[in-house]
Amino acid sequence: MATPLVIKDKVYETATEGLHNATITKVEDLGLQETTYGTKDRARIIFRMDDQKDKEGIPVEVWMPVTKSLHSKSSLGKFLAALKIQAQGQFDLNDIVGLQLQVVIVQKEVEGKLYANIATVIPLKKNVVATEI
Repeated sequence: MATPLVIKDKVYETATEGLHNATITKVEDLGLQETTYGTKDRARIIFRMDDQKDKEGIPVEVWMPVTKSLHSKSSLGKFLAALKIQAQGQFDLNDIVGLQLQVVIVQKEVEGKLYANIATVIPLKKNVVATEI
């Protein structure tokens, strides 16, 4: 007789609204994806909330999808400009992994599910280290 193999959906805890200390932990290439504006080359930036942990004591994560465009009006272009990162012509997204910053989280409910979105990013002042709880 086979042992039952029960699989449960993982429920991710949502980051709370407001200002958070965060660290960029990973950048993932999502490849070409269909969007409302056509097919776009996309990536995902993953932020660890250094000041919020889930029930298991693991820091909460927030994902920020971006189109791989350095144009000043693109979400990635605005993100890099807010962090005062010069990206002229070419930029390796892996260079931001490990970057500590502050983010403002806003929550949005879509089809009964609550999402945490990054509204604003704020660079840390020099010689300031984000604190963990």
